[in-house]
Amino acid sequence: MRLASSVEALSALGEADLFTLSPRNRDLPLELPPEIRVNRLKVALYPKIPSRARWQVEWLRKRGIPRDVVKRSLDHSARSEFEDWTADSYDLVWFSTAALFGWMGRPHLGPTIVDFVDLEDEKASRRTRVMTPANAPRGLVHQLRRRVSLAQENRNVRDWRRYQRSVASEVDRVTLCSDRDVVRSGLTNAVVIPNSYPRPAEAMGHSDVADPPVVLFQGTLAYKPNTDAADWLVKKIAPRIWESDPSVTVRLAGTPIPEVEALHNPPSVTVVGRVPSMERELSMADIALVPIRFGSGTRVKILESFAHRVPVVSTTIGVEGFDLIDGVHLFIADDPDAFATACHRLLTEPTLRSTMVDAAEQWYLERHEGSVSRERLQALAREVASSSTG
Repeated sequence: MRLASSVEALSALGEADLFTLSPRNRDLPLELPPEIRVNRLKVALYPKIPSRARWQVEWLRKRGIPRDVVKRSLDHSARSEFEDWTADSYDLVWFSTAALFGWMGRPHLGPTIVDFVDLEDEKASRRTRVMTPANAPRGLVHQLRRRVSLAQENRNVRDWRRYQRSVASEVDRVTLCSDRDVVRSGLTNAVVIPNSYPRPAEAMGHSDVADPPVVLFQGTLAYKPNTDAADWLVKKIAPRIWESDPSVTVRLAGTPIPEVEALHNPPSVTVVGRVPSMERELSMADIALVPIRFGSGTRVKILESFAHRVPVVSTTIGVEGFDLIDGVHLFIADDPDAFATACHRLLTEPTLRSTMVDAAEQWYLERHEGSVSRERLQALAREVASSSTG
């Protein structure tokens, strides 16, 4: 969603070339929606990830290059296509992630903005805190494996921190989702471009709770914070919800990996998979859940739910970067029992549901409706294009 809105905003400023990577399991060619106008379009396949042994050796050999960047840096096919296709120079160059900037060879084709989106070092650091469950095996072999795994994760945190500083030092601006992340980054050329969601023609939410009630977790379920959240939701939170109402159904909507697919257990848990639009899922949902335990940036899924008037329960990390008030705009809960209690209230107190979605929708319209980030990004693009000395 952030990528699409950014491309739309930038393409409205003038003639634009668009180079994009497509997953290898996605049909080509890519068709752009009519609101995105580009002069030239090039679609390349994501670089291949080599064998685990090869990329691990390469990662351990290098310093300051994160694991996820190294994994796809060994395949230069997309980079070669990029170098052959691009013009010699541009008035402005925008990269959608710091990793993409690295995969394409960290090029200098004109004044450059790199959208960090999240702070990957912060995300990786938080992930280490939830890696080992309390009931993990305590044998010597398992302890050794855990120590090795933690050492590698801590190395990756340091690599991301160095890599983000290095990228920022080579470009004109880097962008993040929230003021908190800008301060946390310590980068002098970091600015905020908030996440946003386009105002829907019609909100999909409903006032009456369905029978049976439906709770939804939506997002890319191959993304590590979402994968962990789905697992925690089904194994820890949902059983507490079912204690109050065994008929509640959990829906996991988004592209999954096998670990998430294994959670499929209808009718209690349905792994929906990839959907062309989230609106149908939101129209069915009585509550949208955001059980995120690690991550950075801000969650578009919260804005999406607010815009469609679906009440939300989230962890503290899930709402980080947003100035939201617990009990006013949504419920915030950080353990399974509190999560289940919040869900029960939203399923059984109609007045509470109504007042909460009203407040959430108003907050979204004032701060994160689509035009807000579009105007900020366009102003930043004009500033960088006109003032850079690169």
